[in-house]
Amino acid sequence: MANSLTLLDKALRIGEKELEALKQGDMDVAGEAATEREHLISEAWEFRSGVDRDELQQKLITMQSVQAQLTDELKQLHASLKSQLVESKKKSAGYRGYSQASGGASMTSMCLSKQG
Repeated sequence: MANSLTLLDKALRIGEKELEALKQGDMDVAGEAATEREHLISEAWEFRSGVDRDELQQKLITMQSVQAQLTDELKQLHASLKSQLVESKKKSAGYRGYSQASGGASMTSMCLSKQG
C-alpha cells in the first residue's frame, strides 16, 4: 500500500497532466485527470498518520499551487466560452432580425385570408 507522500506525488503529476489537457482544450482528459487526482488526494489524506508532517505540508503546499494554476486556467476557459456564447447570441439575433425583415411579413400576409 502506498504511503501518503507517494500518493500526493502521483496526484501532483496528474494535476500537471490535467493542466496541460486544459491548455490544449482536451476536456475529456482533464475531467478524467481531475477525478483521479481527487481520489488520490482523498486516499493520501486517509493514510497521513505516521508521515513526516513537514514533508506532508510541503506536498500539500505544492498541490495548492497546482490547484491555483488549474483554477486560473478554468477561469480563462470560462471567460472565453462566455464571450463566445454572447457573440453567438448576437449573431443569432441578427439573423432572426434579418429573416423577419426580409420575408417574415410577406409570409404572414400570404397565409392569412383577407376575407376572414
